Amino acid sequence: MSIVNFIEEYKKSRRTLYTTPSHGQGSFVAPLSKKLIGSRFFTCDYSEIEGFDNLSNPKGIIKSVQDYAAQVYEAKSTFFLTNGSSSGVTAAMYALLTRGDKVLIARNCHKSVYNGLVLTGAVPVWIMPQYNKEWGIFESINTEYFAEILHKNKDIRAVIITNPTYEGVMTDIYKISLICKKYNVKLIVDEAHGALWNFHKSLGTPALLQGADIVVQSLHKTAGALNPSALLHIGKESSVEPKHIQEALNLITTTSPSYPLLINIESTIKYLDSEKGKLHIFETVKNINRFIRSIKTIPNLEVYTNNNDVTKILVKVTNLSGFELSDILFNDYKIEDELANEKSVLFLTGLGTTKSKLKKLEKALFDLCAKNIKITQSGYYTDYVPIEPRVRYIPSLIWEKPCKEVELKYSLSRVCMELIADYPPGIPVLLPGEVIKKEHIEYLASKRQKIRVLL
Repeated sequence: MSIVNFIEEYKKSRRTLYTTPSHGQGSFVAPLSKKLIGSRFFTCDYSEIEGFDNLSNPKGIIKSVQDYAAQVYEAKSTFFLTNGSSSGVTAAMYALLTRGDKVLIARNCHKSVYNGLVLTGAVPVWIMPQYNKEWGIFESINTEYFAEILHKNKDIRAVIITNPTYEGVMTDIYKISLICKKYNVKLIVDEAHGALWNFHKSLGTPALLQGADIVVQSLHKTAGALNPSALLHIGKESSVEPKHIQEALNLITTTSPSYPLLINIESTIKYLDSEKGKLHIFETVKNINRFIRSIKTIPNLEVYTNNNDVTKILVKVTNLSGFELSDILFNDYKIEDELANEKSVLFLTGLGTTKSKLKKLEKALFDLCAKNIKITQSGYYTDYVPIEPRVRYIPSLIWEKPCKEVELKYSLSRVCMELIADYPPGIPVLLPGEVIKKEHIEYLASKRQKIRVLL
């Protein structure tokens, strides 16, 4: 039975509830909420009352639908996450790492990894993915370089890799997983942007099917679910114990999970795994590919097509920075992109990307390129080119140390005391405990005047 069917059956019992949530399944809805959302959403919002299951110790309907999801994704166990992939990444770290353990982390990780470092007390060892200055993005991880780091650091316990990247760039996870197994290292893959891969293999190969131990996916990013719907999977052959993941999730997850979100997660998975859903994905990908072929014919426009998931459309235009292109699209064409950097602009697509939306963007790009716009003074500073971090204190040790705010120009060689990241994509420029370098100051000069440093 699904959660939807379970709640429909439950409603027939006509019980009178003196429990949370106090809106009483829509008996009261704040007027502005009712105007925008309506009352129907509230009718399926329950707490973990008698007969309902408990997300922190599922034994009934939630366990049943999670077991179903594990079969769909070919996982040993699957966990529904109602507070996003960030919670899954942090929980995976907490389940595998203890204070002092070394963890190899790709520097293009999401800032949620920092939360895991603070909570676990683990020691980060950073690996720098290749950086493409022409596009202002991280490329894939060099597997030989990766193997070399593990060979030199045989006490590393786990690895955390983002695949695909925010821009859709893919690393060879199969090779990475083989290297991890050679050194008896657990592999965590943040696959937040690969939620469609299990249902359309031409987009990319799921890390779960390439030997990863733990994989986290965001259903809201490309698969059409509500924010912040996500999944955590354990690989079938992994030695990771599901109970350890559950215990870790219980430490950071609310005790009042949202049943509307659980319903949406379940129904999204069932749709993706259905013939109708797979056809929808197929048609969406076909439309995106057709769009890419069309805009590649535009003079002075380039599309990034180097080993990436096509649902992430990255473009750049001659004579325009990515920021300028983004501003023109927003102000003149009422089109908002996912993110922009000095070189390029990213358009995120998914199941809600219709032909008409693609057509509007296609027309706008043709139009603005035909105008041969040339801006001689950018007004933006050059992109920050990631540099090898110099770690003075690990995150868990710097957490409670005293700090003060100083002018940015006087921060050179000081220890940073705040997490600084462009959002999106949430990749840290500086983490607490890292030494501030000249390159950091130059990049941040256009964004802020002050910064918190170690006292």
